[in-house]
Amino acid sequence: MCECHKKYAAVLRNGKGKMGEGLIRFYHTKIKQEWKKAFASAFLIGLLIHIYKFTNTLPGHDSLYNVYSSQNMAKLGRWFLSAACGFSSYFDLPWVIGLIALFWIGITAVLVADLFRMKNPVLIVLTGGFLAAFPAVTQTFYFGFTADGYMMAMALAAFAVRCSMIGEKRKSCLSAAFFSIVFCCGIYQAYLSFALVLALCYFMAELLENRYPWKEYLLWIRNQILIYGAGVAAYYVIWKLLLSVQGIRPSPYLGIAAVGHVSPATFVQAVLETAKAFFSVFAVWNFMQRGLTVYTLLNMMFLLLFGVTVVTSMIKSRLFAGKGRCALFLLSAAAIPFAAFIWFFASPGTQYSTRMEQSICLLYILTAVLLERWVKPGLSSMAALFLAVIIVHNGITANLFYQYVHRCYERSYGIGVEIAFRIHLLDHGEITSVMVVGETDWFNKEEYEGAAGLRELGLLKYVHRDLFSAGNTYSTLFLSEIVGLELSYYRERPEEEIPPVDFSSQPQWPVPDDWEWKFPMTDFETYKRLAGSEQVREMGCWPAADAVQVVDHVAVVKLSETGKEE
Repeated sequence: MCECHKKYAAVLRNGKGKMGEGLIRFYHTKIKQEWKKAFASAFLIGLLIHIYKFTNTLPGHDSLYNVYSSQNMAKLGRWFLSAACGFSSYFDLPWVIGLIALFWIGITAVLVADLFRMKNPVLIVLTGGFLAAFPAVTQTFYFGFTADGYMMAMALAAFAVRCSMIGEKRKSCLSAAFFSIVFCCGIYQAYLSFALVLALCYFMAELLENRYPWKEYLLWIRNQILIYGAGVAAYYVIWKLLLSVQGIRPSPYLGIAAVGHVSPATFVQAVLETAKAFFSVFAVWNFMQRGLTVYTLLNMMFLLLFGVTVVTSMIKSRLFAGKGRCALFLLSAAAIPFAAFIWFFASPGTQYSTRMEQSICLLYILTAVLLERWVKPGLSSMAALFLAVIIVHNGITANLFYQYVHRCYERSYGIGVEIAFRIHLLDHGEITSVMVVGETDWFNKEEYEGAAGLRELGLLKYVHRDLFSAGNTYSTLFLSEIVGLELSYYRERPEEEIPPVDFSSQPQWPVPDDWEWKFPMTDFETYKRLAGSEQVREMGCWPAADAVQVVDHVAVVKLSETGKEE
């Protein structure tokens, strides 16, 4: 026993010690070295990669109405999100939220390392690196105001799998797995996929090891069906009860309202969407037409490495000798894409974004696990270097993305300030509201796929060129929340209350129920009337001199000829 352990043992016997001695003793004697390495690697790699985001103001579109928000997203099925994000306050604090999110990523790394019984420091560091550097995490930090909650959901998903390992029969652990699934879905449903894929990867690794009798494998499968089935059912019941109590309807946003509405036709469509989405994670673009990028090339090489590693592991473990185990292994491997995109099947109309695809990073971790156990040291070391290159590239891509977002924000701010200045020049106390027609530079798929710089962003390619766009809603929100535009009409008449914005014309927006935004934004009926008027049609488009005019006491800003709202 080392000297420090002798010291803490003496303190324990005497029952005396300074404040905090017990915590220090617990850290030194109860926390495994592998856990410390897993947490430290995930936290430090994550900090190195994402510190640019944590220490800069890089708002996205959703950030405009989440400067302060309780994240009460029950209408989106995320009924526990508010509680999960509560510790960091409900303000959008990049540094605080980022550190808490990294803490949960570190905890996830610990759980994954313990699940696979990792001892090799290189394997542990690769695990932490993939969890912290995967593009899904980068996009989650882009929508930073919920990052801490989402990373907690990921940790809960990993905890559920850890609590229901093969051979685990304690009711307390199985119950903990059940509740973890319930609250994981209550924070963000997409992380159910993380639990499912992690469970499949773990099961595949265990089948290769063949350390348990056949009965234990079947018992584990039964437990998983019960845990996930009951967990999702309980999540759904709680969601419906909360919707009923609060008197709100589920949002149609990203197919949330369609949960449970499945049919043979939607099932076939879900299979096709899953195949396309799974391949797109690795290739992103149609590289036969658009050409290869570094991201695509690395991932094509990874898929080859994954396939070779799996086959080698099956041969060296003599998996083919046991038909039952081999069948379960192949079924588990085939089920991974469907587990990763499970909501295509449970909620027709679901649209997967990059931040919903964190479960895919587990394939990289599984590959590293199999390499360490079944491939010769020389070859596995070379493969480990290749996997490290992927992590580094993900980190570089994340910073390219953050830099691009920063430039978008600066460009948007410049446009917003100039528009506010022009409105002030025209404002003599009679302007009562503001409306924006058209868009500045909204997403254009063909342009993005043809732009070399954006193609190199891989899964992070879907970033808008500017925030001052999308017509009457986002643009006026940007003028209010970022630029701080005020009209002299309301300053000169303090008795006139600034009207709240009515979102009834934008029912698809997942705006929090408790959020009220006050800004003299033109109502939808006036918008439609003026947008179709001859005077507005004859106005020039931004940045023309006549792109900002006063029409019927409304400051009209014309960005383009047509807008999404028309």
